[in-house]
Amino acid sequence: MFDPIAKNFDDALNTEWFVRSYLALKFVLGATVLGNSAEYAEDRNLQVTLPYLGYYTMMNTCRAFLLTLPCVEWRGEKSIEMTHSNILNTTADKLRRLGSGHQARFSQKLLAAKDQRELFSYRFPSTGLSVFGDQLVSVGEAISLGRFLVELSQINLACLEARVARFWPSTAFRMLELEDMWHAMQYEMSTATLIDDEDYHRVGYFVRNYRSPRSLVSMATDGLVDDFFGAWSPLDENADKNSFDADRQCNLLLDIW
Repeated sequence: MFDPIAKNFDDALNTEWFVRSYLALKFVLGATVLGNSAEYAEDRNLQVTLPYLGYYTMMNTCRAFLLTLPCVEWRGEKSIEMTHSNILNTTADKLRRLGSGHQARFSQKLLAAKDQRELFSYRFPSTGLSVFGDQLVSVGEAISLGRFLVELSQINLACLEARVARFWPSTAFRMLELEDMWHAMQYEMSTATLIDDEDYHRVGYFVRNYRSPRSLVSMATDGLVDDFFGAWSPLDENADKNSFDADRQCNLLLDIW
């Protein structure tokens, strides 16, 4: 499926796939922070956070998966602002290629996690999480399903990297100054537009060094990973040793190191 893209690869496609890949990597790293937070919360009986953390662990990995699929068209800002229902339905539909069993299992778990997160956002059952019985999506299930989607994302970009290298073995593509580049570092809110300095720095690094598609693992440089997880470290160097450590399991979803 990547062959038509690879055969017609050019600077514009190189730029598009950088944006898609960088966003996918950020979603994977974000999901890793969420998954680690879910395990930390579960260990400390912070049950009220579990539906939220488990759901968004999976949601972020769904977004990474869709961004790396050759059969999902890149539509700029619209691709970033897909609704939750659209993301979940499209993910389940694309997993059908792996077999109806995968599609059915993921669809049921993703929709259940969404419902469980919403119930404790808009209503509040008196029996807590036990109201779900055997239908509760556990932290372990959320991480397992998330890791599966991340591994598929890694495979997708590895395939693109290999096919472009096959058709253009000695070509170094450039990055163009397209508006889509801002999607990798600019964040629109109703009250303000934010530009993340760290994203700006990293995008600048890739503009200088990104000459063809790369897999997620090869894009996850040591500096990028250290800085990303370091942003969630305790502000006080003398913090309690039991404080949450965001990078305690960097490889929770993707084998970065």
